[in-house]
Amino acid sequence: MKKEPYHFVIICFLISSIWGQAQVETDSLGLVSNDSTHVKFQTHFYEAIKQKTLENYSKAIEELESCKVLRPLESVVFHELGINYFNQKQLDSAEFNFQNAISLDETNFWYKESLYHLYVDQDRYEDAILAVEPLLSRHPNYKQDLANLYLKAKRYSEALTVLDDLDTTLGYDALRDRIRNEVYDQSGNNDHRIMHLKRRLLEAPELPTNFLNLVYAHSQLNQKKEALETAQSFLKQHPKSHLVHVALYKFYLDDKAYDKAIESMKIVTTSTVVSPDIKVKVLNDFMSFVVQFPEYKSALLEVTNTVTQTTPSRSDVEWGDYYYNQKAYSKALSYYTKALKFNPDDFKIIKNSALLYLETNQFEKAAEFTNNQLELYPTQPLLYLVNGTANKHLNKLDVAIEFLSMGLDYVIDNKTLQIDFYKQLSSAYMLKGNIQESKAFTKKATLLEQKP
Repeated sequence: MKKEPYHFVIICFLISSIWGQAQVETDSLGLVSNDSTHVKFQTHFYEAIKQKTLENYSKAIEELESCKVLRPLESVVFHELGINYFNQKQLDSAEFNFQNAISLDETNFWYKESLYHLYVDQDRYEDAILAVEPLLSRHPNYKQDLANLYLKAKRYSEALTVLDDLDTTLGYDALRDRIRNEVYDQSGNNDHRIMHLKRRLLEAPELPTNFLNLVYAHSQLNQKKEALETAQSFLKQHPKSHLVHVALYKFYLDDKAYDKAIESMKIVTTSTVVSPDIKVKVLNDFMSFVVQFPEYKSALLEVTNTVTQTTPSRSDVEWGDYYYNQKAYSKALSYYTKALKFNPDDFKIIKNSALLYLETNQFEKAAEFTNNQLELYPTQPLLYLVNGTANKHLNKLDVAIEFLSMGLDYVIDNKTLQIDFYKQLSSAYMLKGNIQESKAFTKKATLLEQKP
C-alpha cells in the first residue's frame, strides 16, 4: 500500500484546472457573463491554484476562504482547502474539508481518494478501510491495498479472504504472496499457510518452486518428516531439476550423508538455472561446512574452479571472506576486486582490500588504491593508515607522515586504531632519523596501551 500525498496533490491540481476550464466555457455561453461574483470567485480560485503551485499554502488557503464566502457550497473549494491543509500537515483541517467536499459531491472519486490517502498517511487503518471501499471498483490495486490494510489492522482472516479472491481472479502475484506470508507470520496461522501451499502444488506440480516453497514452510515449522517427504516427491516429479538439491542438501547434512550433501551443494552452486540469491545462501552454507569439516576442502576448491562467470557479486564477497579466514590472502583479494566492480561503494570490501594489499606487500597498489578511495571517503582513518604505512614501506617518508598525521585527526573513540597510528608515525620518524619525534609517538602508544 503506497502513501502518495504528492501524487494526489498533482491529480487534484489537474482536476481543479479542468473544473476552471468548464467554468470559462459556461462564461462563453453567456450564462454568467454579467455575474461579478463569478469573476471575483475565479480570480481568487486561480490565485489559490497559483499559490499552491508555489508551495505558498497559507496564501492559497486565504484565497480559498474568499472563494468559500462567495460560493459556500462549491465542493472543489473544500477539496482544495483539504489539499493545502494536508501540505501544511494540519491534518484535522484537511480531513474536515475533504469530508465536506464529499458531502457536497458524493460521486466524485478524487475527493474520496484524497480522504483515503489522508488516513493512510496517518496510519489510521480502520478509517482507511472504510475510505477505500468506495474505490474498489476503480482498480484492483485498491483491493490489494485493502488486504494490506486488514493486515495492518490485524484483521488477518479478512486479509486472507481478499488475497484468496484476488488470486482466484487475477492469478498469483509475488507482492500478494509477500503480504500473505506477513499475515501468516503475524497471525501464526501456519495450518492455513501449509494448506495454501499444498493447494498451489496440487494446481501446478509442474512448477518446481511450488515444491520448494512447501519444503521450506515445513522446515521452518520444524516438520522434518513432512519436509523430507515433499523433497522426495519433488525429486520424483523433477528428477533433473537443480532446485530440488536446494532442499535435499540440508536433509543430507542433517543425516550426516556428507558425500550426498556435497554433491547437491555442487549442483546448486554451479547451476545456470538456480537464482543468484539461492546460490549465495547455499555457497555460504558450503563454506561453513568446510570450515567445520576441512577434509572436504577439495570439494569446495572444485566448486571454485567451476563456478560460472554469472556468480553474483555478493557471492564474490563470500568467497573473499572465506579465503581471508583461510589466510589465502591473494585469492581473497582477487574475489574482493571482482566484488568491487559490482559494488564500488561497499566500504567493507574497500577496507578488506586495502588491508590485503598491505598483507601481500603490494605497497604501490595499496597507496594508489587508498588514494583513489580517499576521494570518496575523506574521513575514513583506516584509509589514511594504510596509505601512510604503504608509503613508509616505499621509503616516501614525508608522504607517509603527512597521511598518518591527517588520518589521526579522524580517529574517534577507537583506542586500537589510535595506537596503530602512533606506532606507524614512530616508525616513519625513526626511518627519517628524527629520534625525538619517534620516541614521542612511541611514548604516546605505550601510555594509551596502559590505559584500561
